[in-house]
Amino acid sequence: MTRIGIALVVAVLTAGGVWAEGLPSILSEEGQAFLVGLRAVEGDADPESVPYPEARKGKSSKRAFLLSALVPGLGEGYAGSKKRGLAFLGAEAALWGMWAVWTGKGNDLEEEFRAVADEHWDPINYLAWRGSTISNNSSITHALPCSSEVINVYIPARREWKNQQQTSGLGSEVFGGCAPSQIQQYYELIGKYDQYVAGWTDVVRRSTGNAAVPTEVDSVENFHSERRLRYEDQRDESNRFLKRASTISGVILINHVLSAIDAARVARVRAAGADEAALRGRTRLALVMQPWVQGRVPMLVAYKPLD
Repeated sequence: MTRIGIALVVAVLTAGGVWAEGLPSILSEEGQAFLVGLRAVEGDADPESVPYPEARKGKSSKRAFLLSALVPGLGEGYAGSKKRGLAFLGAEAALWGMWAVWTGKGNDLEEEFRAVADEHWDPINYLAWRGSTISNNSSITHALPCSSEVINVYIPARREWKNQQQTSGLGSEVFGGCAPSQIQQYYELIGKYDQYVAGWTDVVRRSTGNAAVPTEVDSVENFHSERRLRYEDQRDESNRFLKRASTISGVILINHVLSAIDAARVARVRAAGADEAALRGRTRLALVMQPWVQGRVPMLVAYKPLD
């Protein structure tokens, strides 16, 4: 470490010899001039033709990175590239707007289809079917999620709710201590799987169209519930909006990362003397929605402008 320190001191004093009058240097005049970039040595090009970047105090690339990681576009603005910053900030605002719209629609539809299930899917009918001979002879598992909470909490609350002729759904609080994931599964299974058709209050025989007793149900080939099919359509539509919102959440995260990387690059090249025109000519990153098998998916694209 001592040797390194001595070497650094010697180097500083050597370079400083050009500026300090009377301070000797071990380098020749040409060597001193080449070291500090003041003059070209013999055989080099004319120094007037060598384009040196304008010296400037650069912005911190680390700070620019952190600012844009927090708020996309903020780091670019800090580094002096306001247009690039506005582009990332505008994308962020648009993405959050899409997320809010799709989340709101998905949640509204979820409340609607859960209210339909609370009114038209009777767990008492289903439990009666589950205790029947037909159910016992079947190899399909029919257990309800949160079965104890459904029996002890949900059914009494639903009975009171029906007596009051309420139109809005019961809400998740009527499931007692059941986990939200189990409540979500409850509302999914009753429309998704055939063995739960016996719980729907409009179940009928396919052959006659007459109302059926739940304990008679042996298969969906012989029994049918129109309300169950409409319920499943509502649930699918809600899930589509919520999945879109979930995808947008990932795109928002990607926008933060891209903006942070871009801000750090902008700060670094700005410190080196690059102007806005040089920045526009650099390789760019963009997030586009590409068609895929089941819709559109986000894709990261790198490209370089030709003009």
